[in-house]
Amino acid sequence: MPRPRIPDRRERLLTAARELALDNGWPATTVSDIAARAGVGKGAVYLEFPDKAAILAAVLNRSMRGLTAAVQRRVRAATDVVDLPAVYRFGVEALLGDPLMRALYLGDEAVLGDHVRSVTDGRYQQRFDWLIDYIAALQEAGVIDPEVATEPLVRMLSVFTIGLLHAPGTLGATTDDQLRETVGLFADLVGRGLATQAPPDAAAARRAQLALLDHLDAQLDHLEEIP
Repeated sequence: MPRPRIPDRRERLLTAARELALDNGWPATTVSDIAARAGVGKGAVYLEFPDKAAILAAVLNRSMRGLTAAVQRRVRAATDVVDLPAVYRFGVEALLGDPLMRALYLGDEAVLGDHVRSVTDGRYQQRFDWLIDYIAALQEAGVIDPEVATEPLVRMLSVFTIGLLHAPGTLGATTDDQLRETVGLFADLVGRGLATQAPPDAAAARRAQLALLDHLDAQLDHLEEIP
């Protein structure tokens, strides 16, 4: 008779993997280490994940879900218009509040190694398409100049965001303050350049941002279902 499945095994493994990545660095962490920290047999790990890379992908997805939840709380609590500069600021503060996501964006390879540079499953193209819809919604809400072409604008925003991930490999690791300053300046410049003279619809802008976050949550749900 097969042994009963441990109900919280997957969560225990993800928690253990996250702790070990932060304590020892992902390159130095083994599947055996994760199993031992989680209190399960090594073979049980492969009942949940096909390999070590899949474990890290799941850990990062869980952190990304926490980040989107934090941004969503800020968006719902905001009394002013949630424009692009506000969204970028919310995102940076949420990111810096999670040590693992902070390591990802600040290029701390001692924590994550080079794994996160190898994502090729099309998730970023999906996010690109959702951003186009989001920008169009902000234009309708009077937050962004309607004369600006949406696809080139989204491409520029995407290049900046993806560039943050790759910049440490060329420019060296980034500090918290440098990230805040870089993202803040970029967001402010973009916000000023895209501003309209018309009074914005704050409620519509908030709905657009929440819709984008819902899309991202749905994508994370799908990624977690992939074996």
